[in-house]
Amino acid sequence: MKLITIKATPHMILGLLKCINENEGNIPNMKNCIHLYLQKLSGKEKQRNIRSDVYGVALPSLRKLKLIRGHGRLLRLNSNGKLLLRSHSAGGIDKFKHQFGRLLLDIDERNCKIVSSLVDISSIKRSDSVSHGRLVKALVEKGIETREKDERLRKWLPFLKFVSLIREVKENTLQVNFELLESYKMERTIVSSEAFEEIVFEEYQKLEIKEGVYVPICMLSERTCARLIERGDSFTTFDFERYFIALLNKYSSLEKKKILLSQPGKREEEGMYIDNTYYYFVSIYDVRESKA
Repeated sequence: MKLITIKATPHMILGLLKCINENEGNIPNMKNCIHLYLQKLSGKEKQRNIRSDVYGVALPSLRKLKLIRGHGRLLRLNSNGKLLLRSHSAGGIDKFKHQFGRLLLDIDERNCKIVSSLVDISSIKRSDSVSHGRLVKALVEKGIETREKDERLRKWLPFLKFVSLIREVKENTLQVNFELLESYKMERTIVSSEAFEEIVFEEYQKLEIKEGVYVPICMLSERTCARLIERGDSFTTFDFERYFIALLNKYSSLEKKKILLSQPGKREEEGMYIDNTYYYFVSIYDVRESKA
């Protein structure tokens, strides 16, 4: 497994989200907004290339960070991206960073293992400080392809620092923020499973009318997250996956309703891995009781 590649810097993300949101459906304006924003950040002395800014930096980075969906005129913020903008509007940069940190922690757990490695090493060493070299060694032991001067690692660490998940206590020595990790852990169970289940079934029925019985999981996720965010919950697509897997496990032993998953005919984006199998569609239906 390789670390994810992020070309943008953490300080760019809020401005890029605004460019996407304010120009939804108008790709020329969106591209110009991204280019002018990055040009302003880099300074007048450096002339940037608009195509490189849009397709080399902004969009690939936002996709890796799970903040946008769609292509062309359908390109827009997903529920995660909208949650970050809403957080910034409600509580400024501190609230934005807190919500961004929740997303980055989930991405890190799946693709990078940096925070969990720092936690493991700290537990073994009984010290919160971990050298950069020791971290790299731990990552390699977990199957992450990296090295001391890995560009991917050099680009990812600033994101974790930006949201205060980790900090550099001295040169090449890192420390994880255990208090913040505990806070994020508690926030994962704020929404009740009953509320989630009710919204999922309601949104599936609405989608079934348009899409048929097999509904893309990503659509169900977006609509469910949007409903929960609208009512004030900080619910991300990663939260959806955790709750959805719990829902699958619950109904696997119940006979009143069935939830079936289906793999795509071709590799579709925004599917979902469950037990190492990639699924894209979901079908939910009531089981009719047999008459005696």
